[in-house]
Amino acid sequence: MAAGPGRGGGERGYRLDSEDLEVGAVLRSPRQLIIELAGTDILAPMLRAVGRGLVTIFTLHRFTDPEHGVIGLDPVALANQLAYLRRYRYRLLGLSEVVERITGRNGHSTSPAVVFTVDDGYGDFVRIGAPVFAEYDCPVTVFIPTGFLDGRLWLWWDRVTYLFANARRTSFFAPELGDRPYQWSTPEELARVQQYVLDALERVPAPQREAAIAALSGQLEVELPETPPAAYAPMSWDEVRKMARRGVTFGPHTVTHPILPLTPPDICKWEIEESYRRLRLETSSTVPVFCYPAGQARQRELQAVQAAGFSAAVTTIPGYAAPHGIRDWGALRRFALPRFPTTEDRPHLVNVVAGLARLRPRIRRPRPRK
Repeated sequence: MAAGPGRGGGERGYRLDSEDLEVGAVLRSPRQLIIELAGTDILAPMLRAVGRGLVTIFTLHRFTDPEHGVIGLDPVALANQLAYLRRYRYRLLGLSEVVERITGRNGHSTSPAVVFTVDDGYGDFVRIGAPVFAEYDCPVTVFIPTGFLDGRLWLWWDRVTYLFANARRTSFFAPELGDRPYQWSTPEELARVQQYVLDALERVPAPQREAAIAALSGQLEVELPETPPAAYAPMSWDEVRKMARRGVTFGPHTVTHPILPLTPPDICKWEIEESYRRLRLETSSTVPVFCYPAGQARQRELQAVQAAGFSAAVTTIPGYAAPHGIRDWGALRRFALPRFPTTEDRPHLVNVVAGLARLRPRIRRPRPRK
């Protein structure tokens, strides 16, 4: 069976190398012991001191919602993480506050700060995620592909997942996806083929991707519904306004979620500017921060976002959103703010907010499948 609705069947993230987490090692360095104990309360005060001055932005996508068949971040795990951050007095800030802090318009604090963002605007945020953030009085910003909420499309990776989950055949040959046939006989083989297709389609321009999905639909003998089923559906604009009244803020995430470096200049400009215009029409709780689809951007995209009047933009490059932690883009660096993924593993979260990710030069980064 193919992975269910969600980002590859759940949140994928960066982690420290497994050799650092080897519990059975005869000799462990102090750093290894810290990593192993990070999820407990034993070292919490010390770790908070280690993280002084750090600004950590996390990104999430889906929240586990069994009633709608969604696999994502377990809300119990999220609550556990937020409780830890509150208990040890990490500053849970809104994204706009952090942008002001980074750019020097709001001074500098040595208290470690944490920000949560959610990409794509799925309905499970409203049903599952938002109540958890509200319970812990934690600000959160949701990045919206406006065409998704307007009903113009459902997101391409969800269409691929739907096709494999409902496939009537166990093989296909689509020239748009390579020059050889693909087949499977076990769920594991199906999952590998599906992942190959998702990875391949992320690297091609939107017109080519749409042609490939249409070919795949025919090969697998599955008709795609015109609108996304409940498991893949977005929140509504009414729900956006409802969440805004409860303190949630929103940022633009393009109109159709293309990989911007693969688009022509005029399309890139339109996707950025039109999504900002459309979002501001629907809610006054729009923040002037852009989110690049799949976190992918080059200098052209950074300049286009700056020209569109944004204060900052976020990527999916792991790192700390402080001046010393941003890739050296010079005057454009605030348009390439890094973010860490959120996982259900509390030690992972604690390692990140405490700054231990800086101690490890090799961080494994699975390819984002967005």
